[in-house]
Amino acid sequence: MSAKKAALVLVGHGSSKVVDAALPVARLAEAVAATGRFAEVATAFMKQEPPLARALDSVAAATVVVVPVFAGRGWYTDTLVPRTLGLEGPVTRRDGRLILVTPPAGGHPAIPGIVARRALAAVGEGAAAATSLLLIAHGSSRPGGAGETPKAIAAAIAAMGRFAEVAVAFLEQEPRAARWPELVAGRQVLALPLLIAQGAHASRDIPPLFGLGPDEGGPVESHGRRVRLASGLGVEPELVEVVLDLAESALRRPFAI
Repeated sequence: MSAKKAALVLVGHGSSKVVDAALPVARLAEAVAATGRFAEVATAFMKQEPPLARALDSVAAATVVVVPVFAGRGWYTDTLVPRTLGLEGPVTRRDGRLILVTPPAGGHPAIPGIVARRALAAVGEGAAAATSLLLIAHGSSRPGGAGETPKAIAAAIAAMGRFAEVAVAFLEQEPRAARWPELVAGRQVLALPLLIAQGAHASRDIPPLFGLGPDEGGPVESHGRRVRLASGLGVEPELVEVVLDLAESALRRPFAI
């Protein structure tokens, strides 16, 4: 199946309280559309306009690929997205259309390398060995949480041996990000939101954990540490390629022909 004849829908979390929470995913969609590799590119959100429930009505193609722009698997990606779209699973044929749902963007094998490069750029190659890297993921308050993918990313970065230590904390499950001083031992700390196309959480919820204001990155003295807060993943070419690879891989599967 050619992507040139297919539509691509990027699904983000969004926010019912922060209007600009949709901007990162919208900008990512614009960058993906600019490649010209799909006939149509649209966005849909769990908690704001345009709503996920109407996502399939926003595109006309007979084949639609849905990419959840989330940092990892969880209740949203495994249950709520397919349920809201009325899908039977990762592959659904309905009313003459083929609907394919990919794994979340954060689970792509390129993500640990992208995150590591973002972290190294923030502190400098020479300082990384003396820096504790703290990854902050969303997580989930639901039973079982949603920490598998962030923990795997942290382990992959730790195995690279570039940082003094690598830890992961969560906004909505244990270990909580508010307990970050207990999770890292180093004096120099780089906190990096493990949020794909970051929105309100990265700009408003995470900075106060370190005594920073919205969109501030430090460095700042906090709990006896010197902390820098890096930006998470945004509209960079590597993330655009991650989304395209997930979508085009779905189209190459035998059932999509």
